Amino acid sequence: MSLSREVILETAMRLADSEGTTFLTLTRLGRALGADPTALYRHFRNKDELLLAMGDQLMSEAIAGIEPGRSWQDTLRSAAWSMRRAYLARPALGAQSAARFTGGHAETSLVETITAELTKAGLEPDVAARHCRAFAEVVLGHIGITATLLSLSAEQQELDVAIGLRVYATPAAGSARQSTGRTHAATALEDENEVFRTVLETYLEGLRATVAAAPHGR
Repeated sequence: MSLSREVILETAMRLADSEGTTFLTLTRLGRALGADPTALYRHFRNKDELLLAMGDQLMSEAIAGIEPGRSWQDTLRSAAWSMRRAYLARPALGAQSAARFTGGHAETSLVETITAELTKAGLEPDVAARHCRAFAEVVLGHIGITATLLSLSAEQQELDVAIGLRVYATPAAGSARQSTGRTHAATALEDENEVFRTVLETYLEGLRATVAAAPHGR
């Protein structure tokens, strides 16, 4: 197999899906590629550079699912949910990547898209750029929490979900859930989706007020 940055990245993504990022090493990757690990250093200086490239690939998959909306709110909403779908489809990598700046083409493209939407809405460029970063950190922060949960073992997930449902549930909801017995990752994901929706819509409502108060906001 002829080694290229694209081939290495594709194989690394596949290994991360099956084994998680913790066990991904350049030695393991070289073995999977049938190549001497030292050959990988011609394309990536170290594992961290590879992980950042993988994170940018994940962001690229998220961007592919964004549907431009009739308003800036619709576009940001689509971006947020597309990012959530992409990162949670690869939870181990999603948990690893959510808190990192990749500096890659995909991250740059997303920043340009969101900043342009906010600038068109009426924010000054520097204010739009600041809110673009705030949006990304709000969205990816919550995605990272869910991705970390989904990266746990089944036993750890069950324990974590049970604690979360007990601590945060209303008395009525808590009683109903206790009567069902075992908890599952699907239950956690359903709850996390609703929390994510609450976080996102609360943030967008606050941002809408900021845009409306801007001199040229609309």
